[in-house]
Amino acid sequence: MRKFKGSGVFIISLIVLVIVWSTAFGFDKIKFAVIADTHMDLYGVNEMKMGAASCEIVRKTVEELNTIPDLDFVLIVGDLLLDGEPYNLDLFKTYIDNLRVPYYVVMGNHDWAPAAKTRKESYVGVSRATFIWTFQGHGYNGPNPWWSAEVAPGVKVIGLDACVPGRWGGVIPETELRWLDRELGASTGDLVIICLHHNLVRWSKDEEPGGKFAQFCVDNDEEVRKIIEKHFPTAQIVISGHRHIGLRYKTINGVHYFVCPAAVSYPNQYTIFEVTPERVTAKAHWVPISKAIIDTAKMNLIGKPGEWWRPSDCPKTPEGDKKMLEFFEGPYLTKPVSLPLVPVAEKLYK
Repeated sequence: MRKFKGSGVFIISLIVLVIVWSTAFGFDKIKFAVIADTHMDLYGVNEMKMGAASCEIVRKTVEELNTIPDLDFVLIVGDLLLDGEPYNLDLFKTYIDNLRVPYYVVMGNHDWAPAAKTRKESYVGVSRATFIWTFQGHGYNGPNPWWSAEVAPGVKVIGLDACVPGRWGGVIPETELRWLDRELGASTGDLVIICLHHNLVRWSKDEEPGGKFAQFCVDNDEEVRKIIEKHFPTAQIVISGHRHIGLRYKTINGVHYFVCPAAVSYPNQYTIFEVTPERVTAKAHWVPISKAIIDTAKMNLIGKPGEWWRPSDCPKTPEGDKKMLEFFEGPYLTKPVSLPLVPVAEKLYK
């Protein structure tokens, strides 16, 4: 009888272990695309941001993504529009709805009128609420600008919002931080991918507090990172846009922070991510427009239209231009980056 009880306990323990293990590894691989900073402008001109090409960039990128047979979903990480224009929102929605896979959206500082830059002409821009309700079911689920969505068995995406009225910088408010903490705490056993427009790490000295480009980063970045790291390895991947530089990453306390290139400005790319329980791989791809347009974007970046974007350590000299171009292209212009992940199951036994 004692032997039977012992065997029963062993069998039950084995069953529980199998259930937990299978739950922790609810996916084999997911593949998704990230589109950042399209700044769609129906009446645009080609400057540093290639406004006249922006509609073609969105339309053709959607067409190309539809040719990828094993793509699971698409993330769009903000600044869809030039400056929150209703007509640009309508056209963007028309194009992006042609995707054959689910897509998820977070807003950027240019996507609603109060956060976009001040314009001289009078115009009625998109409100924050209008943007959120336009993309209901594409991440947004109700009135809040932050959301969580299950994109595959054992995989969630959390979309955060750091937009502040009247600023191109960002802050994650206390209410959203508490929600993030609760949502990650309730997601134990899942792999959670976090996306937002603004950055949680700084890519150069110019982004340090008080620097020329400090507002590309969330003001309370350290506070946000602490919450994310608290829930490691549930949260190990964070994806941003906003900076308009080539694909790169930083790993802090096990969490991989990626910034993805803008589609509308050089290097004019979108990004494909492949994630398994053990590894994340990212590869930037040129948007499917002519080489002449991309070459023009490159010249506009280092020339007069791009002067505002020039790093402080890149003087207006041939050598400074070369250094600026290297910074914007980044180390992964044409090659993938592949990083290890800690299998989520390991957390269950600590």
